Amino acid sequence: MRRALVFAVLAAAAIFAAYWLAQNPGHVTIEWLGYRLEPPITFLVIVAIVFSAAVILLYRIIRGILGTPGRIGQALSAGRRKRGYKALSQGMVAVAAGDASEAARWSRKADELLEDPPITLLLSAQAAQLGGDEKAAEKYFNAMLEKPETRFLGLRGLLMQALREGDNERALGYVRQAHALRPKTPWVVTNLFELSERTGDLDGAARALKQAVKIKVMDKAEAAHKEAVITLAKAHRLLAEGQKEEAFTQSRHADKADPDLLAAALLHARLAVERKAWREAGKVVERSWPRTPSAELAAIYRDAAPEAKPLEQVKRFTKLAALNPKHRESHLALAEANLEAELWGEARRHLGELVKLAGEDPPRAQVCRLMARLEEAEHKDTATARRWLERAAAAPPDPAWVCGSCGAVATDWSADCGACGSFDSLSWRVPRHVGPVSLGGGEMLQIAAKAEPKGAAARPATPAAATPAAGLPAVTPLPGPPDRVKPAEPKSGGDGSAPAAPKPAPEEEDDDDSEAAAVESYLPPRR
Repeated sequence: MRRALVFAVLAAAAIFAAYWLAQNPGHVTIEWLGYRLEPPITFLVIVAIVFSAAVILLYRIIRGILGTPGRIGQALSAGRRKRGYKALSQGMVAVAAGDASEAARWSRKADELLEDPPITLLLSAQAAQLGGDEKAAEKYFNAMLEKPETRFLGLRGLLMQALREGDNERALGYVRQAHALRPKTPWVVTNLFELSERTGDLDGAARALKQAVKIKVMDKAEAAHKEAVITLAKAHRLLAEGQKEEAFTQSRHADKADPDLLAAALLHARLAVERKAWREAGKVVERSWPRTPSAELAAIYRDAAPEAKPLEQVKRFTKLAALNPKHRESHLALAEANLEAELWGEARRHLGELVKLAGEDPPRAQVCRLMARLEEAEHKDTATARRWLERAAAAPPDPAWVCGSCGAVATDWSADCGACGSFDSLSWRVPRHVGPVSLGGGEMLQIAAKAEPKGAAARPATPAAATPAAGLPAVTPLPGPPDRVKPAEPKSGGDGSAPAAPKPAPEEEDDDDSEAAAVESYLPPRR
């Protein structure tokens, strides 16, 4: 549009000049070397225009002749550059395909054709890494640090090398330099947080978290949870250094920042108990119990009332269990409290509820241990107690701190998994059971069916194999401890009647009778 306007203005000016000259004719007198010329003014203007055009044309011709060698050189250079970038592209494809020799060949060719531009250094480094020559790759990455346009790429390459070698301190140094160059790059902020936390720079990790929220790499809820984990890690460090007051303050902050973080609630409550802040410890446990009840929370709740007598503890735990009445930990806590108070019937009732809650799974180790304590305390039956302890050794494990990344089980919580080093991967849950299983769900339901009220009229005995519960396959106890069971072999009669349970060998009847007695005492009498 602008060019059209300029052309229109110039054309109008030319037309106006021609019109003006036509309306104002005149002559010019020229005397030179004895000659006298008197041409019209219009003719003189035309001659001046033609002369100017000729000079311009001659200038362009001379310039074109003189510039020909340069243009030939530029054409050759462009062709060389084109071949160089083609070699560079082929090298990148070879790197992506994992062909080390081909990548190295194209890297050398690109370096020759492009005269070592910054991008060829990256290809050379990647080709060296692909070929397993880490020293050569490090040399190329360090060469990239010398050029401002490739310094950031060089730092990233050196960072990746340090991470592969497990040198977190060196990697942290590289990522800090990268952060100084580009503080808003997402992967830089993420690595800065992870490496700061991994190397123990918890304050640096907290600052990286704030930066991550600021540049919207991480949402506020996730950042708040991670900040609580960092604060809790600070509390554990202070506790290990003997600074209990500071540790208590940090644990309280972590618990307040993320009430769902069980580890923070545990440490907060435990340190409150040590400071004899009984009321605060009890409040922490009562607030956490509806979310994630655990045996350790129950133990802290018991310690939060050191002067309470066993019956008072039963009342306290009844109140606590009411906050999450259907959870197994509530029944476990009440069973243990009743056991301490020598309320055998209530203890047995809550242990029976755990069998119902277990469904098809056998009782867990803690249930078996409590049953052993109950048998020994109530009946002084050491043989049955021993069998329950044997069952506990083969029972599914109780909840523990389990890493969500590698599945490792830790005795205590920590910010990093001790096995794989993953951050914030430990959660309170049941670990994967790899040992033998003591009982199947069928027999647990069969145990419940065997319980009879004391003093009630006898009912016709029904073979266990003939009455499978809840559609589960019937099982028959084999001789020996109660953790040896297998499915019964059904044999239908000729009249289509229900299969009868196989009879134990005569020499093992006494063992079966003692086991049946132990099983019948497992649940409270039916009403």
